[in-house]
Amino acid sequence: MKLSRFFKPLGPVLITLIWTAASSAQASTIYSWTDENGVVHFTDQPQTPDATAYPLSVTEVSGNIEQTADTIAAQTTDVTVVEEPAKTITTVSLVSPMHEQTIRNNEGIINIHAVTNSKLNNQTQAQLVLDGIVKGDPQTELTWTLDNVDRGSHQLQIQLVKGGKVIASSDSITVYLHRATVKANKPKPVQPR
Repeated sequence: MKLSRFFKPLGPVLITLIWTAASSAQASTIYSWTDENGVVHFTDQPQTPDATAYPLSVTEVSGNIEQTADTIAAQTTDVTVVEEPAKTITTVSLVSPMHEQTIRNNEGIINIHAVTNSKLNNQTQAQLVLDGIVKGDPQTELTWTLDNVDRGSHQLQIQLVKGGKVIASSDSITVYLHRATVKANKPKPVQPR
């Protein structure tokens, strides 16, 4: 009678221990799948319909769980992740003149310099846009000299074109041209006496 009093409070604990031992003696299953980033996942519940099931007995898992996971990973199909090189975005920027710069030139000359991260050739060329109008033909150089530009404010932009299509544009900048007169007065050449 004394023993029954002792085991009576331990009854639920013993039942839990026996049930745990019995269920752990059964085979377990690990599921594996590869996500869209090429990362292999392992879990005890299938997370996707295409998860691969790996039945395991408790003795296989009880030794070294990390080693078992490595064994499963070695058994899975090798996944080769091919990383595509990042595509470089083509850019072009005006170096000079600067935005809102005042240019003082009585002959109306504006010198323009730009830079790009793309190589210019017969396929990819640069063109100058002055006040919304393309000036001259596309070229492989990134310097321009405008002559006899009217005084006042002007918008400048550089565009890269490939096959007739604009593939990159610089920011549009405003420059202010100051001239003493609209028509440039060129000095008369000195005549020998």
